[in-house]
Amino acid sequence: MPETARYKGFLKQVNNSAASDSEQTQYVLSPDKTIVIGRDPSHCDIVLDSNDYPDISRQHLKISPLSSQSPRDMPVWEICDLGSRNGTYVNGQRLQGCQTLQLQDHIKIGNKGSEFIFQCEDANILSITDVFPLTSKKLDLHQKGYLLPGIITVLAVVGMLATKKDNPSFAYILVAYLVTASHYIIHNICHKHKPWWLLLSVALATGLPILGGLHFKDTSSEHSLPAILTSSFQVGLLVELFKALPVLLVYVLGRLLQSPKRELIGVWEPLDGILLGTACATAFALAETYLEVNEEFKKSSPEVFTLLIPRILGDISGEVAYSGCFGYFIGLSALKPFKRWQLLGIGYLISAAMHTLWEIVYEMLKNHTFLPSLVGNPLLALIGSLAYVFLVAAIVKANQLSPNNSHKSAAH
Repeated sequence: MPETARYKGFLKQVNNSAASDSEQTQYVLSPDKTIVIGRDPSHCDIVLDSNDYPDISRQHLKISPLSSQSPRDMPVWEICDLGSRNGTYVNGQRLQGCQTLQLQDHIKIGNKGSEFIFQCEDANILSITDVFPLTSKKLDLHQKGYLLPGIITVLAVVGMLATKKDNPSFAYILVAYLVTASHYIIHNICHKHKPWWLLLSVALATGLPILGGLHFKDTSSEHSLPAILTSSFQVGLLVELFKALPVLLVYVLGRLLQSPKRELIGVWEPLDGILLGTACATAFALAETYLEVNEEFKKSSPEVFTLLIPRILGDISGEVAYSGCFGYFIGLSALKPFKRWQLLGIGYLISAAMHTLWEIVYEMLKNHTFLPSLVGNPLLALIGSLAYVFLVAAIVKANQLSPNNSHKSAAH
């Protein structure tokens, strides 16, 4: 078997504007392969975007391992400028031809280009961070997308194990977990950051009035077909407008702030509207489900829990999909202000129409005289699936329309 190299050389990029993690700014140097740096993806091993680094040439420089190296010896690499227009600088001096790299050499591409530091480590040395990874400051655990979901999942599981299945607390924990997971997934696929306190604020503005006694459904005992249609139509219009009010308020407030807070907080593109709209819907579904769980467990029916789970999932997915679609149009109106009122009207009608259809079928399904379950359940599945597909399509389109789309494409 070939002997494993003892030393590992790498370049650490110290001013990578497209990277968010330390791993994205470190490039390992191969002991038997030349590394080419430039902007041409077909000929370069490390590709830099010319939009971020205008001094970069198509094939700017290369770093080659020198021959006749033993795996036990300190490796040697040579850096060569490939006739670049803006030059390559090593420790502030413009590189003429080639030279051997020394540890901690600073390599700069042009006067304003990307900067790398050449480093080499002994693979046999065992550091404290190797044994105790938590002590490493380079991990940036708080920025890892999988850390928070894992902790929340553990807490939810422990909480549910500590309660009984027929206890309302079990349902509360399950609902909170499902709601949090749904919004976390949407937040990640949107590739857009909004302050957590802003999302929490619009969520509380939507959920607290529901917990305080605000209701939209008709609680009368009349269940005729005209009453169901009228009530469902009113619920669709009122609920979607209510959930959108915090988003519209942020839309207005964002324009009263100064940069950079206005860009961070306000609604300036469809992704902003989707994130805020789904946060409002998440809180709305959570509050309504909380009240429903209370009511159902008061009846002490043995089948409560079995029937409650699909209703919870339906409410969460439906409410989030409707509001996310309306939020897309709110953000789109910010990108196209000359069509603002038309876009707001279209978004409101689409979200209200999907909500109304769901309410009509659901209420008719409860009364088998109007709609048997053999027909009603497939209809509910169809309406829910269409709403979900609309939301996914809106998120994909919002990413395409985002002013930062080119930057995000380079970063991912």
